[in-house]
Amino acid sequence: MNGPTYKAEIIDRVIFTRWPNPPTKEDVTTILAQMQDAAKRLGSNLIYVGSVSPKSKVPDAAERAVLNQFLLDARRTCVEQAWLIYEGTDLQHNLQRVIISGVLILTRTFDNFLSVAKSGDSIVKDVGTVLKKDATPIFQMARDKGLLA
Repeated sequence: MNGPTYKAEIIDRVIFTRWPNPPTKEDVTTILAQMQDAAKRLGSNLIYVGSVSPKSKVPDAAERAVLNQFLLDARRTCVEQAWLIYEGTDLQHNLQRVIISGVLILTRTFDNFLSVAKSGDSIVKDVGTVLKKDATPIFQMARDKGLLA
């Protein structure tokens, strides 16, 4: 195993993850444990912001199952709200955002727990609302650390 294929860091109560490729089962097990520890340490649930590189391949059925389980476990144990940023502007990326949103509706997880976004900038205000403060500096720090495009 070559170590994690993602970057992750907690800034304030926001955990940012950057996925250059679909996560493995080991990746999600590791990150879920980190998130649960952080939530305990902070004494409150986290806000999850995952960003997917526009170069990432589309997850196959097995990878989608891993991701679905990750979201269920995170929601049950340590995450208050989640955003998935699917970067990219061409038709393929727009289609992938639509497909993910459709899957959320079909799996009945479309209750405002998880939202799909195009960029970090498009959700700064929403995350700030959940945090009850301006999230701009948090997103800037995440960008500086390579966690957001």
